[in-house]
Amino acid sequence: MGRIKSIFTLVLIFFTMVVFSQQKNIEKVRLNHYTLTVGAGWTHYINNLDYGDQKIQKDFAGVSFKFLWEPEYRLSLGLETGYYKLFKVTNQIKPDTSVQIDRMVVPLLLLVRMRIIDRVYVGAGLGMAFITSKVSGAGQKIVTKTTSLSNFQLSGAYIYPLSKHWLVGGECKVFSFGSLNDWMYSLQATCAVRF
Repeated sequence: MGRIKSIFTLVLIFFTMVVFSQQKNIEKVRLNHYTLTVGAGWTHYINNLDYGDQKIQKDFAGVSFKFLWEPEYRLSLGLETGYYKLFKVTNQIKPDTSVQIDRMVVPLLLLVRMRIIDRVYVGAGLGMAFITSKVSGAGQKIVTKTTSLSNFQLSGAYIYPLSKHWLVGGECKVFSFGSLNDWMYSLQATCAVRF
């Protein structure tokens, strides 16, 4: 009986040493991520103004900022803002007097983005926009500010991961600003940090 107790005790000690000597090699996989994206690039205003053949400048540089929550599923939710110049018109009303009209927009959109295939995304956004129109000439300046509530955006993006936290890519966006019936599209290079 003493021999069986000794063998049982040795087996129990050996088993305990084996179990506790193994290191747990279980990595925590984080399924939720947050991404902050900065984009910059070319914007083009789709001319729906009745200015005829007058000189209207429609191409500018624009910048955007995006914050996204990316759960383990294909859908991401977030917010987007930015700064875009829609158009600039210069009109000579007298030989020595010209008038310049500028329109700028700052959107604030709720976004839904979906990964279609690896690194390719489509998105849509709804929200408001703050539109500033500025008329200057003859020593005067008139600034009007409008809030547009019925705006939407459609986008397509290719995002390439450089590392676990850094991503680069390109994005094409089409905007509609409802209260003024203005349209714009943009091609941007993007850089993002994921945490």
